[in-house]
Amino acid sequence: MRTKTLITALAGLTIAFAPATTAAAGPVTGPPTFHERVVEDFVDENFCGTGADVAVHAEDRATGWEREDAFRIVFNSKASLTYNGVTLVDQYAGRTLEVEVAPQGGAARTVEVIETGLRAKLKLADGGVITSDHGLLHYLISFDAAGQFLGVEVVRDRGGHPAYQSDVWCEAATTAFGIPFPG
Repeated sequence: MRTKTLITALAGLTIAFAPATTAAAGPVTGPPTFHERVVEDFVDENFCGTGADVAVHAEDRATGWEREDAFRIVFNSKASLTYNGVTLVDQYAGRTLEVEVAPQGGAARTVEVIETGLRAKLKLADGGVITSDHGLLHYLISFDAAGQFLGVEVVRDRGGHPAYQSDVWCEAATTAFGIPFPG
């Protein structure tokens, strides 16, 4: 997929490297720890694993709050993806809260994640929506004592989240571009 994951990767790195704690955290409040705006143009040389070159213009904005046991980010992202004269628009906006919680089921560390907003909306340049992933998604991510990923447990899924556990976004994008989808 595209580099929109730049901002959410920051969130992922925060949970991966945050010190382990056992007490659940309260709300992450106060002044933001950072503001970020990234505008980039690049070519995704292996778009959705197809080997096709897709030109991308991405504009990402994020505001984040960090503390030892929690991370909150508010983001808005938009990208234009172009292949063979066809342009698609990808939008991604919402909030993510990640909090260290007491370990679950033998895990050495568990992170509680709540995502809300528009997780992935893919549309044609003229505005016709191809696929949309939105709403509330609440899950637990468990790691062992060595920091190795153990698994994800979905606690609540409110809204349409077809892209959470499938390749629906890539399938829709490659179909719109006329690129055969691998798999």
